[in-house]
Amino acid sequence: GFKYKNWLVLDGCGLFCAGITWFLHIWAAWVVITKVLDPWMGPGAITTMKLKKGEKLEDLGDPELLPTHKNIVMFTVHSLAFLTLAGLALAGHGKAMTTNPGAVPELAAPVGTVFSGPEGTKDEDETKETDVLLEEKGKSDSSGGVERRNGNSNGGTNAEGEGDEEQAIKPKPKVPHRTCRRCGPKSFKPPRAHHCSICNRCVVKMDHHCPWVNNCVGIGNHKFFILFISYTFLSCFYSLSLVMYRFFTCMNVMRGPACMHKPSDTLPIVLLVIEGVLFGLFTSCMMLDQYTVVTTNVTQIDRLKGGDEAAPDHEVNETFGGDKGAELDWFLPTTVVFPSSMREEIYGFCVPCDDKEENFARMATLV
Repeated sequence: GFKYKNWLVLDGCGLFCAGITWFLHIWAAWVVITKVLDPWMGPGAITTMKLKKGEKLEDLGDPELLPTHKNIVMFTVHSLAFLTLAGLALAGHGKAMTTNPGAVPELAAPVGTVFSGPEGTKDEDETKETDVLLEEKGKSDSSGGVERRNGNSNGGTNAEGEGDEEQAIKPKPKVPHRTCRRCGPKSFKPPRAHHCSICNRCVVKMDHHCPWVNNCVGIGNHKFFILFISYTFLSCFYSLSLVMYRFFTCMNVMRGPACMHKPSDTLPIVLLVIEGVLFGLFTSCMMLDQYTVVTTNVTQIDRLKGGDEAAPDHEVNETFGGDKGAELDWFLPTTVVFPSSMREEIYGFCVPCDDKEENFARMATLV
C-alpha cells in the first residue's frame, strides 16, 4: 500500500470502464463545440448558410441570431465554460483513480502503541511517556504500593514487581487490535477499515469500489470522487441546456442560422442527448447518495454495521479536509489536508516514527 508512491489498480474491467469514461467526456466536448455551438453561433455558422441568388445575409432571419461579433464572443464563452467543467471532471477522475484510497500500511498498529527505536532504543515520545508513568508509579509506591509488594512471599516479590512495572510502562492500545484474515494474521485492521477484494487491501473509511474510477473510494480519494461525479453532472446539464436552447430557437426562427446544420450532425447531437440524460441521472443519484456521507463522515458500510454510533467525535470534514465550512479548495482537485494532531484519530492507526511522515505523505494528507 504505502510503499508505492504511484497508485493504480491493474484490473481489466476497471481500466476499460475508466477509458470509456475519458472517451465519453472528450467526445461530448467535441460534439458540443463542433456540432452544437459552432454551427449555431460560432464561425461555422457563416459557412453553413446558403444564400439564394439576390438574397442577403440579413434576409435569413432575426439579426440577433446572425453570426455577429457578439455571438462569436458567446461561442467562446460557452466553449471555455464547457471545457472547464469537462476538464475538472477528468481531473477529479484521474486523481480518484491514481490516489491511494487509504490502504492500511504493513506497519500499522492501534493508536497508542509504543514502538521501539533503532537498536532497541526508545523514541523521544516513548521516553517522555515512560518517565511520566514511572514518576506516577513512584508516587503510588510511596503511599502504600511498597507495603503491598513487601507483603508478598519472598520468592514472588521481585517477579511481581517487575511485571507491574512493565505493565505500567506499556500503555494499553486505545482501540481493539483487529486483524484481517485476508491481508495476513498479523495485519492490523483499523475500526473503520474494510477489505477490498479487488484492490487486495484494507482501506480506511471505504465507501465502495467504483469500476468507473478503477479504484476504491476511501478516505484518501473520496473528495476526488465527489468532484468527478459533481462536475460530470454539471457537464451533462450544461450540454442538454445548450441543445434544448438551440432546438427551441430553431423552432421559433424557421430560417435562422440555428437551424442550418448539416444532416450528418443530427446523429451526434442525438447521441449527446442520450449520454447527457443517462449519465446526468446516474451522477445525480450518486450525489444524493453521497450527501449523507459528506455531512456525517459515516460511509454507507459503517452506517449499516454500526448505525449512528459509527460517527466520529470531531469537527473535521473527512471528505474535503479542514473544518466543516466550505472553502475554495473543496471545489478543486487539490490535496486533502487534515490537522496533524488528528491524523491518527481519523485514520485509526499509527506507524513507527521513522515511517510516519513517509506513510502519511503518501496518503496525501499531510498539513
